Amino acid sequence: MLPSNMLSFEVKVEPQVVGTGANERGRGDAHLRRRAATLASLIALIALVVAALFGDRGMLHLIAQKERAEALAREIEDLRAENRRLASDIVALKRDPGAIERLAREQLGLARPGETVFLIREGAASEGP
Repeated sequence: MLPSNMLSFEVKVEPQVVGTGANERGRGDAHLRRRAATLASLIALIALVVAALFGDRGMLHLIAQKERAEALAREIEDLRAENRRLASDIVALKRDPGAIERLAREQLGLARPGETVFLIREGAASEGP
């Protein structure tokens, strides 16, 4: 036992949670910053993907332009074929009198003197007398 005139003190030990305090707050802020950066990166990535697909120079626009270019190329080829045909008709009309006669008979309904022209109408055959 201790004498009554002596000073006494008591030591009390309390458990402490490691990591609490300023250091832990710094880690929490770093974690929050990392999550914010990840979210911002994800949003930027989504925006880039959307722009790459649907923008003025996106994939869908590129596909539509490619289809349009193919259609125009087909149209150009058809027009060139028609130009070649018309050029050959011009040459034939300049050199061959038979071509002129054929054209006059087919398109104008002309005939030589003494010939009789018969016109057959397809709609008249189905009608009754």
